[in-house]
Amino acid sequence: MGVEAEFQACAKNLDESIKREMMRKGAMATNTLRNIEIEVLSKGGSGKKYKRLPNRSSAPGETPAPQSGNLRQDWNDETLIEGNRVTSRLKSNVKYAGWLEDGTKKMAKRPFIDPIKKKAEPEIVKIFGSDFEVTL
Repeated sequence: MGVEAEFQACAKNLDESIKREMMRKGAMATNTLRNIEIEVLSKGGSGKKYKRLPNRSSAPGETPAPQSGNLRQDWNDETLIEGNRVTSRLKSNVKYAGWLEDGTKKMAKRPFIDPIKKKAEPEIVKIFGSDFEVTL
């Protein structure tokens, strides 16, 4: 095996190792997002108490207060690697998530996406800022 072929094999192994490490860190980031999502969406509300709901509702501008637990539980997470970019994301499968986040004509916003991002950011910066474990 010539020096050039040996170098190409080494570079290919390094590239694959870096991608595996990026995927591992991306999975850690989505796990962090998921844990913080559960924390943020577990807080009780300070709004009105309706007889038909088990818990006090959230006031306008607060994160949604838990009622059924569906908003906390029904999420998909994914980590994508495109070139040298890693994307870690969560997406709610609950149809009313957008209504809570953005509000409706009859209901003020109950934003939860930005609070999750803000709370997760320091930990995610640590994850991606830590040393990479790469092998050849």
